[in-house]
Amino acid sequence: MDTVQERVNQFLSSTRKMFINGEWVPSNSGKIYETINPANGKVIGKIYEGDKTDVDLAVRAARAAFKGPWSTYSPAQRSRLLNKLADLIEDHVDELTYIETIDFGSIEPLSRHGWVLGAAEHIRYYAGWATKLNGETIELTTGGNVHAFTKREPIGVCGQITSWNFPLLGACWKLAAPLAAGNTVILKPSQQTSLSTLYLGQLIKEAGFPDGVVNIVTGPGGTIGEAITSHPDIDKIAFTGSTSVGKGIMRKAADTLKKITLELGGKSPNIIFADADIEKAVQGAFMGIFMNQGQVCAAGSRVYVERSIYNEITDRLVKMAKNMKVGDPFDPTSEMGPLVSKEQLERVKNYIEIAKKEGGRILVGGQSPSDSNLADGYYLEPTIIADLNENCTAVKEEIFGPVLCILPFDDIDEVIERGNLTEYGLAAGVYTKDVNKVYKIVNELNAGTIWVNGYMNSNSAVPLAGFKQSGVGAEMGYLGIEAYTKTKSVTIDLN
Repeated sequence: MDTVQERVNQFLSSTRKMFINGEWVPSNSGKIYETINPANGKVIGKIYEGDKTDVDLAVRAARAAFKGPWSTYSPAQRSRLLNKLADLIEDHVDELTYIETIDFGSIEPLSRHGWVLGAAEHIRYYAGWATKLNGETIELTTGGNVHAFTKREPIGVCGQITSWNFPLLGACWKLAAPLAAGNTVILKPSQQTSLSTLYLGQLIKEAGFPDGVVNIVTGPGGTIGEAITSHPDIDKIAFTGSTSVGKGIMRKAADTLKKITLELGGKSPNIIFADADIEKAVQGAFMGIFMNQGQVCAAGSRVYVERSIYNEITDRLVKMAKNMKVGDPFDPTSEMGPLVSKEQLERVKNYIEIAKKEGGRILVGGQSPSDSNLADGYYLEPTIIADLNENCTAVKEEIFGPVLCILPFDDIDEVIERGNLTEYGLAAGVYTKDVNKVYKIVNELNAGTIWVNGYMNSNSAVPLAGFKQSGVGAEMGYLGIEAYTKTKSVTIDLN
């Protein structure tokens, strides 16, 4: 029997095509790009590079499917298809885990349990919502023999643009809710991590979705994203990525008044009070920044520690960072893999150098590991920086890597003010046993998600919505599927 690696190698043996109208097709231009294994810098596959002509083909297929066969599917039928897709993801968990690990670089257990099985669970959650989208009856203020009600309808064709840091899970975030609501999709994965999304396309075909309901167009964000955002026959845009790109999408979408959902950057504060469960707080602060190599939009990259326990918390975090095993993502002893690309590694290292120039003290890390076996990969040691303030670049800007800024504070009003000194408002954490502090933090901290006594306790049932420049609209929960519907009001004069 062939191994998982052999099955994946077979998948990678040919140049991967785009998935349009139920068929695997090359790009119109014939251009091809390579995808790199961040653990060793080697080419692992080739993918066709699309352009606006390919996007146009995908949009036409999606529009035809929306008006045609997909519109005849009942909510129960949509639910069954989504559950079938979740089954197939679980059936192919080994292949998807292997692909996710070599293409992105997350350690194998995280790829398996967090990203692949998490993707299946997310799809199942929205499969349940497909049969529960209801309108309401309305009693008119003027009375009379008039019946009024609302009904929810799908928006139409959705252009979904995912980020590189959660390839498969991100794709399923962008597919499950719109499909459950009856929309069709053009999915654009990140050029850096497209492989698991393309493998997902095979499972979508196998699950039995009608042709054109899901289309996958690969290529650079500038070209494909621009074509999706400006296309007049796309009704909704959803994007996960940087705030700067999100702003550009918002401007372009305004030309045709497309509906938008933007999940953007963050610089999230994680606050530890002296009365906290210290063990839980240290573990949460550590995982909150170093999980996934710090490549998480909601990473707790600013840890504020009450001054009386600042040295204790700092010493414990530094010790944990020194002992953290950075290595091959398939090594079962590895706790952190490589960053996604050479460019990202250089970007993060540049932030560390800027922090040094601005007075930052590197307590641990700050450079690539000395292990010669890792020399060809894009590895960085977990890094903790002290002696910075909110005016410093590393504290203000999203680094998107395993870099933690640790800062002391003296009282709750001060830490709330400092925690809010950012253009972002995606997430925050607080560790305390005092319920009064919890309520004050929850009420006054400007963040769309606040975790108490545990960081990144995320779930598909809980909305994720960024405040300020961290986003527009929400994903997850009921709000996540409501964003893919439009409300139609109907009044019937029965006289």
